[in-house]
Amino acid sequence: MERPKADSFTTFLEEQQRLKPNAPPLTGATPLTLLFKLAEAGGLRMPVTELMAASGMSVIDFGAALNNLKASGYLTLSGPPDNEVATLTKLGEDVSRLARQA
Repeated sequence: MERPKADSFTTFLEEQQRLKPNAPPLTGATPLTLLFKLAEAGGLRMPVTELMAASGMSVIDFGAALNNLKASGYLTLSGPPDNEVATLTKLGEDVSRLARQA
């Protein structure tokens, strides 16, 4: 059986399922929430502090989601740690668009 490419939407969903904790997030927010927020932001970017506030996620859930999305290539982080900006990549933009259509 052929293994899906690392940049495929299927791989993203499989990885999210694998990383999903036993208990669902209390807020109902998911890593896709972050992609949706960035897709709605002007320039497809937002300061990390604003993104966290907009997500409604706990600090721990937000940090884990942000790191997973960055490692998967769906967003990038730039700037100094106290003023980081999250920017949606082309891949992240595509996933956000496809997920909204579902």
